[in-house]
Amino acid sequence: MTPDSVPAFAEKLQQLRQQRGLSLRDLAGLAHYGKSYVHELETGKKPPTPAIAWRLDEALNADGHLARLVDQITPSEPVPAVELPRTAGAAPMDAHDVMLLHDTVRHLVALDTMHGSEGLYSNAVRAFRNAHRKLSTVGARATVRCDAHAAVAEVGEVAAWLSYDSEHQEVSRQVANEAMLVAQLAGDTSMCRFLLSHLSMQATYLGRGAEGLDLVDRVMTEGPRSKRVVGMMRVRRARALGQLGDAVGALGELERARGELAGGVGPDDPAWTWWLHAAELAVHEARIKADSGDAPGAVRASEQSVLQLPAAQGRDQALYRAWLVSDLVNVRAWREADEVAEQLMERAPVVGSARVPRILKLAERRAGRAGAPIWLTEALREAAEVSDPAV
Repeated sequence: MTPDSVPAFAEKLQQLRQQRGLSLRDLAGLAHYGKSYVHELETGKKPPTPAIAWRLDEALNADGHLARLVDQITPSEPVPAVELPRTAGAAPMDAHDVMLLHDTVRHLVALDTMHGSEGLYSNAVRAFRNAHRKLSTVGARATVRCDAHAAVAEVGEVAAWLSYDSEHQEVSRQVANEAMLVAQLAGDTSMCRFLLSHLSMQATYLGRGAEGLDLVDRVMTEGPRSKRVVGMMRVRRARALGQLGDAVGALGELERARGELAGGVGPDDPAWTWWLHAAELAVHEARIKADSGDAPGAVRASEQSVLQLPAAQGRDQALYRAWLVSDLVNVRAWREADEVAEQLMERAPVVGSARVPRILKLAERRAGRAGAPIWLTEALREAAEVSDPAV
């Protein structure tokens, strides 16, 4: 983001807020920021990050106007250096370049699993864009062209996920759709299904359950042979149905997903289905129950998700605990919520997922409205600040 764009952003933010008849306090509440911070953004004293711009766009229903004033790929704050393998050279892409793209994917996935997406998403998007541009210089052999397109699509899927987890939703959607076209050119049905699953997940996350259901049903009508792919799609259906108010249907789909996902990755299953395990299913069950008003059931499922999560998944150690804190607040279990918030603060400094502070800020607001002790609301606020990659 250039210095000249900061005043432009500030002016547009104030204009949009006033057009919608919102006070600074109103907008701060909708975006889950402090009133003074929003004021500093409006006066140009603070430069916005892409994540902040996108969240304000959502709060103002501004169709991405603010995000377009911020560089959507390279954040304004310094990005931690991440050493990535070379994606492709100046010469036409060949089998060696394809191998390096697969190395890039493995490297990004390993770092994200342990530490989260913040600081990685911009590198991943850049790797995808560079590789996508170089597809026109693929070597002459048809097998190289096909493998190169498939590898680039896989980089795009990872970039879309990292953008989603770091709350750059428009970037995530754009990259996922671009990667879908590349996967189709490669004839990579498996990757197309993975990307449709991603888009379904994102649609539901953004409150568009009907769209999420439609996307996943496109895959189900194809009749995938892989039980784990079917299981993943049932999980996506469950979340969309839960958001649409059909808790019974949602939990039924989730139970069927457990049956499909029993056992490890088989010969008909894509390697990317490895992460569908008991803890993942438990966290989805908790979210469905929380959405349906079954707060005690949500707590029980959240507790199971934390207990069953593999220790190596550092990002989810923080994310799942954030959800557990949120569920404990809903049942007014103040002491238990405080204990989990303390555990979360120990893990948060080495994990960068923008979803964690978002969950905690919402939990803090609910705790305050429910008359929670001040020590709990302060603990939740501190945990959110420690977890926030934008701070």
